[in-house]
Amino acid sequence: MKRLASGVIILAVLILVGCNNVATNRQPDPTNSLISSPTSSLTSSPSNSPSSSPSNYVKTYKDETQKQIQYGKLSINFDEYHIVSDTSSDDNETFILEIDKGKVQPKTHMTITIRAIKKQDFLNTENIVSYLSDMSPNYEKIRIYNNVTDDSGIISLYSVTGGGLTNYVVCYRDACYLVESDYSILKVYLFKNNPTANYMVNKLKIECANSFTTNVNQTIYYNKNKFEKAKYDIVQGNGGTKYSAELSYDNKEYISNFTLKNEKGENLLTLSTDASGSKEDTIKFLDVNMDGYADIQFLEEEGTMNNRYALYVWDDSAKNFVKVKCDEMLSYFEVHDGYLQNWQKESANSGVIQKLVWKNKNTLIKESEEQYQAN
Repeated sequence: MKRLASGVIILAVLILVGCNNVATNRQPDPTNSLISSPTSSLTSSPSNSPSSSPSNYVKTYKDETQKQIQYGKLSINFDEYHIVSDTSSDDNETFILEIDKGKVQPKTHMTITIRAIKKQDFLNTENIVSYLSDMSPNYEKIRIYNNVTDDSGIISLYSVTGGGLTNYVVCYRDACYLVESDYSILKVYLFKNNPTANYMVNKLKIECANSFTTNVNQTIYYNKNKFEKAKYDIVQGNGGTKYSAELSYDNKEYISNFTLKNEKGENLLTLSTDASGSKEDTIKFLDVNMDGYADIQFLEEEGTMNNRYALYVWDDSAKNFVKVKCDEMLSYFEVHDGYLQNWQKESANSGVIQKLVWKNKNTLIKESEEQYQAN
């Protein structure tokens, strides 16, 4: 009986030992986890801790010295942010960064997740846009940088922003990475020489009176880092009227030309200006007379102190834009219910503030004017 009891005890101990070995085998192997993903450049003595997932391994940092991410060929250096944690898994790596003490930026922290992907061969820009829109169907903006010459080694970068996240497809000659971040201007850290995009898409929502929203889809084309043209597809929130527009720049005549057409392709508006500033700012859509429809602000003339703008308000009965009559120079103004507040500079620190009221739907008259002096 004693021998039998001893045998039972020994068998029970062996079973328990075997169970403990199975549980241990389920724990992550930090060495294997780190080898399976590209190595990080974080070189100080981090605090290492296995996460709850067997495929994850977390490193955390308590100082502000970790400012570089190195994932394969992808290298990102930060000046005012530092890495606080680095989570590695089998196929990606996630970095959390916080702003340095004493620094001021609109965003105080960011998250960046990186993984290697197969390089795509796109036939044209439309294919790239389709690829990006599949990533973020409700996107707000797209940026395409093609045939880039940059000290970072990046030859192309595509980004799509929507829902608070931006996906970047970053390609080198022999490697490509997908970077997801809640920081929408990560390109300033990815590029070294700040190249200009070849192609941009902005989905703009113009808030109008009476809770209406006009949707403007803006597509901007660049050629050799210079503005070429911008196309607009516009849908009025009030009534749903659709029209399209194009702003192009004549490099020989140094003139910007703007044309607007209705849904049938009939010409509604033709404007031109020799303003030499940012071409994208030549046209702006806003509800200037607070009637629920988006109107057009057009840069007619640039000045040393004041720019001169023309306003074209939507006339829904005529289904066309009508130029606003105003004897005053419209320079910098704010829209209010029933009037515009217009600033005209006389010097760098002084000028006049005008109250321009709507006499009718397309006429502004000056009601008052007062001097201002900046401190």
